[in-house]
Formats: sequence, C-alpha cells, structure tokens
Amino acid sequence: MQSPQTVPDAGSSGSACPPSRSGVSRPDPRFRTSSRPAAHAFRKAQAQGVILPWIGRLSPWVLIAGLAYAAVFVKPSANGAPLSQPVLERRDMFFGAAGDLDSLWVVGQDGAILHGVDGATQWSREVLPTRTNLQAVAVSPAGVVVAVGNLGDLWLKAPGQAWSHAPLPVGEVGGKLLDVAFIDGHFWVSGEMGVLFRAGPDAGNWERLGDEQDVGFNAIRPGTGGDLWIAAEFGRLLRSRDGGQSWSTLELGSESLRAVAFEGQVGVAVGNAGHAYVSRDGGDSWNAVAPFTTDHLHDVVVKEGLWSVVGDHGVYFQSRTPSEAWQDVAPAGLSKGYFTRVLPVAGGNLLVGQQLAMIEAGRLTVITAGGRP
Repeated sequence: MQSPQTVPDAGSSGSACPPSRSGVSRPDPRFRTSSRPAAHAFRKAQAQGVILPWIGRLSPWVLIAGLAYAAVFVKPSANGAPLSQPVLERRDMFFGAAGDLDSLWVVGQDGAILHGVDGATQWSREVLPTRTNLQAVAVSPAGVVVAVGNLGDLWLKAPGQAWSHAPLPVGEVGGKLLDVAFIDGHFWVSGEMGVLFRAGPDAGNWERLGDEQDVGFNAIRPGTGGDLWIAAEFGRLLRSRDGGQSWSTLELGSESLRAVAFEGQVGVAVGNAGHAYVSRDGGDSWNAVAPFTTDHLHDVVVKEGLWSVVGDHGVYFQSRTPSEAWQDVAPAGLSKGYFTRVLPVAGGNLLVGQQLAMIEAGRLTVITAGGRP
C-alpha cells in the first residue's frame, strides 16, 4: 500500500517537511527556533538590573580609596633636569647699579636683582618676594648691600647671608625710595616727599632726618670737603655741610634735577629736558651749560676727569670740559630706550636701563639673557 502524501500546513513556506527514517515527519532544521537565547537575555537583563546600581554606588568610594592610597604610598619624583631662569627677560627694566667688576649689583622692576662677577662675565638673577620695583642699590666697602624701592621697601644683604626685609616708615602718599648711597661711613636713603634716612655701616638702625615736604629727593651724592648734595624736584639742589643735620637750598631753574656729581671743586648737575649746570667752586655758584640735548638726563658720573651722562632715547654723552663741549658717544647697537644709571667700572662704564651695556673705549658689550656678554 502506498503511503499517503503529506499535505503542507496552511501558512507554511509551502515546502513539505522531509520524512524521517521512522516515517514520522520532523521539522526542517533550517527553520528550527530555540527559546535558549531569549532565556539568556532575560537572565542577563535581570542581573544587570541588580549589579549596575551597586557598581554606580561603589564607584565614588573606589575612586576615593585610590586617591587616598596614592597620597599615602605614592611618592612623586622628578628625574628631569631643572629649568634655568634666564638672567634677562624680555620685559625687564632696570634702574640702579653699584659695585665693581668683582661684584656688580643691578636692581629693577618687580623685585629683580642681578649679580655680576668675574669681570661682569657671569651673571645670576634673584627676585625678592615683595616684587616691588627697586629703584637703587648701594654697597659698603665691607660688602653690605642695601636695595630700596617703592612703598618704602628696603632690603639688606650682609656678606654670606640671605636678603632680609627692613622697610622704612614712609607715608601712604609718595612712599617711593628713589636713591641709596654709602657716603663717609653711612648709608643714606632719599625719596619722595622729602624722605631722608641715615644708618650706620651695618644698615641696622635707620634715623629719619628732616620733616616731610612736598618735593622729591631724587639722588644723594658726596661733594667736596665732606659736603652732601641732593638733586631734587623743581630745579633744587640741597647742600649740607654738617653731615645732614641742616640743609641749604639752591634753585637752578624749574626743571627737576636728577643727579649731581663732584670731582674736586668741579660739580655737574643734570635734569629734565637736557638741563645741565656746572660749578667750579665746590658748589658755591652754578652756571647753565649750553643745551646739547632736549632729552631728560637721569645720571652723571666722573672718573679721572671724564664726565659721562645718560638719559632717555639712548642718550650717552661725555666731556672733559663739562662747561663747554659734550660729545655724543653712543656706539652703534646701543638701545634707544632710556638709561637711568651710569656706573664707572674698570676702564669703562656700565649703562643701566632698558638694556644692560658695558662700554669700554667705545666698544659695546651687551649683557644677554644667558648672563654673558
């Protein structure tokens, strides 16, 4: 007897299921489905619903524990070479200098102090923590260094010791200390509002001389026969013949005087708008010099009969006959910015301002960022 034909189910693909060896029809494995993946996905989702919230709650504590471990047991170390600070920076401005080729000190903006040694061929840089502008610096024969600046700031450095801060009592208005000098065994400090202080050779105890007055004392310098001279605002020169206990005042025009210097009986005072005056009798009388520049003159020095002045726009003049002829001796390459200080060193001059420059026999050597000429 023939076996009956298999009729496909309604809704099927239209193909018949192949008969088994036992004659019983089985589903085509190509179309077989299983419930195992669905069950696995359900269990996975159920596990995630329980575990993930716990992980979210634990993660901050795991992070805190890791940070605590690192703070206690992990010791940071630096194996790289230390970064060296350049001696000169792009925006540097310097205002004062003192010393000689064995030990030169330069001070300026934001508490910067430079120290040059070995004939000014090696320079180092230090920045004082107050970061106030330092206007001037002086050195005693014993090597005590005093730097002064804005807001009554005074810093002291004894040989072999660190800098110590000893600000001077000044008013809230006009508290800028403009100059410091070591003269006849004493440190002298002058500044705005008629500020004048004196201290012994150790710069330990400071005494104020005179009363406050509305005039700036720009520079204090020695004169002839133990005289003291102050170049001041409004064309004034102050003179003391008794160690600073009393002062007389001369008025040389109306422009502020910035500096004064003496060699023997000859004195030269310089100031704003190119004004310069010469005395040939130790300061008893003064005569105006024929103008040789209209720029402000900030400093004047003399060494072995050669007078030097510096000022704005790279002004650098010299003369051996200061009442007559002054020559422009600025070498090529000298900055056209201002210079506030000229310091005789060895056979030349150190010019201090927007550039640090050594000039010897007309040859210019500029101090660079690396601390070398």
